[in-house]
Amino acid sequence: MIAAALGWVGTVGTFSAYVLLSRGRWHATSIRYAALNGVAGLLGAMGSSLYGAWPSVVSNLLWSGVAAHSIVLIYLERRDARPAGPAEPNTDPEPRTDDMLVLARAA
Repeated sequence: MIAAALGWVGTVGTFSAYVLLSRGRWHATSIRYAALNGVAGLLGAMGSSLYGAWPSVVSNLLWSGVAAHSIVLIYLERRDARPAGPAEPNTDPEPRTDDMLVLARAA
């Protein structure tokens, strides 16, 4: 019964992700889409393993692996796309000679 429940939840999750994508509610490069596919694949793999359906286990694990890879790529792309903070040019060619506050940690 647990195996069937895991398998069905995984199947519904994968199907739901596809429906949300095809109807334009989610984008193919969204983390939600990849995460739902990954979790659904893991649930499907667990259910299949309890039945001993090893080709299905491998297929679902590969599905989850692709989803995990997509999440990493999306994260890296978004991280690289962030604008850097504003840069303040140093117009003074000489180093500072006035008093500066220095914080030190006591040993």
